[in-house]
Amino acid sequence: MENKYLYIDDDNHENAVEKIDGFLSENLKIDTVQHSNSWEEQLKYIQNHSDDIDGLILDLKLDDCLNENKKRATFRGSTLAQEIRSRQKENLIKQMPIILFSANDKVKSSLEKAGIDIFDLFIDKGSVNVTTFNIYSKQLEALSESYKLIDQSKDIILNSILEIDIEELDIRFIETLNSLLQNPLHIILGFILNQLILKPGLLVNEDLLAARLGVDKYRSKDWNSLIEIISQTCKYNGVLSKGWERWWMCLVEKWWYENISTQHLRTVSAQDRVKLICDVTNLKDLVAAEKIEYAKSDEFWCVCKGLNKPLDPLDGLLIANQDHLYIWQDQEYVSVYAALMRINRGEWQNIAAVEQGKFETLKRIYSKKNE
Repeated sequence: MENKYLYIDDDNHENAVEKIDGFLSENLKIDTVQHSNSWEEQLKYIQNHSDDIDGLILDLKLDDCLNENKKRATFRGSTLAQEIRSRQKENLIKQMPIILFSANDKVKSSLEKAGIDIFDLFIDKGSVNVTTFNIYSKQLEALSESYKLIDQSKDIILNSILEIDIEELDIRFIETLNSLLQNPLHIILGFILNQLILKPGLLVNEDLLAARLGVDKYRSKDWNSLIEIISQTCKYNGVLSKGWERWWMCLVEKWWYENISTQHLRTVSAQDRVKLICDVTNLKDLVAAEKIEYAKSDEFWCVCKGLNKPLDPLDGLLIANQDHLYIWQDQEYVSVYAALMRINRGEWQNIAAVEQGKFETLKRIYSKKNE
């Protein structure tokens, strides 16, 4: 399925094309244009071309450079996006994803704090490189295809957009999602992306899947083979799955119980999880993950946000700003070692206030041991 985006920037055409060239693929095309002479002309241009495109990519600051008519924009990408969303509600512009492509890495957090949920995805220009271009390209495709899939359905049926029997899922998630179905598509898909796909809980990513199976995926030559086995019944194939690979945790536990062991996966050590999996699947090259320094348990159930390695939450410290998680979302942790050494602090920021006393005690204990 071909997906066509329109990229609006203030830079000249040649420079703008160079910025987005790495996103292009067989199924993803991007046309680039400079901003129009005025706010009214820009909206009219988008409105007239909306039926021919599947998504918009906007620069935040559109007033740095003059356009070819020597005009400077008097608006920003964020205000333009807000007006587009308003006109989509009025059916004047087709519903489609809007991507913010900005060089300011603080923009996303500032927009979130302001409660602005108009953008489907934020891409920091400083983060794009040979590796990430391909990742973002798939996400752009996934967004436009998911919009088209839902928009073409007269009735949104959760079983079909999530590709799972919803009886398997937490009823509170289903009720919350159902309550949003009369909203514009960016609200519905934003909820699925930010509260289901990007938050561990009902779905898990590959690193968390490996941790919960007790596998060191980097040292296990048969890891991809195990992934293929599990994906047959547990893979998330719903909307946006093309851009974000995930697995249903409830189906992973079901697979474990029906095929591997009647022991609860959570209470089995990593060594035993791997041994049981190897015995049943005949995969020989799976290596059990090892404990992080200072950790005592290998009954892994989360991933340390500092080291991105398997961790038992009992050995971790709760990360701050998780007071308003939905009931189906899992809390995230940083290991004691990563916290003490301040490893990748940008990934976890701070420890929750409730853990501060424990952390201060641990600092004293380990500082004495290292003297």
